[in-house]
Amino acid sequence: MPRKVGNILLNVDGYYFQVDRYLLASQSIYFRILFRGITKRDKYGAIILSGNAERFSLIIDYLTGERQLSMDEIESIINDGASIYLIPSLIYLSQLKTEYEAKDKRRIEEVKRSLMKMAKLKKELNNLEVYIENLRKKTNPN
Repeated sequence: MPRKVGNILLNVDGYYFQVDRYLLASQSIYFRILFRGITKRDKYGAIILSGNAERFSLIIDYLTGERQLSMDEIESIINDGASIYLIPSLIYLSQLKTEYEAKDKRRIEEVKRSLMKMAKLKKELNNLEVYIENLRKKTNPN
């Protein structure tokens, strides 16, 4: 059992987190409602939350500024359902990720179109070179 140093102790899947309740409440409607109501607690007095402790840890580390989340981590949080905590900044990051993916797709399509144009130009250039070579042969039969 960890020592209580934070103002709220959470038990997520058997793992304990000491967190500032005001930080969570300021970032999440889920926690604002949770902290106002009657909560199920374990024998240590920790509020019991369902969810994946690893994903929850990522959220807490992000909110406390201990780390930045990679797009893969954000995706795992959202796909795993850990976004049930509805942390606005994570929602913002997921929207940002979607926006960048859309930009990447557009950029890939632009590159494909450019490559197709280059292939057409190369073909035209080859045809032009053949045409010029044929003209030379006609004008200089030697």
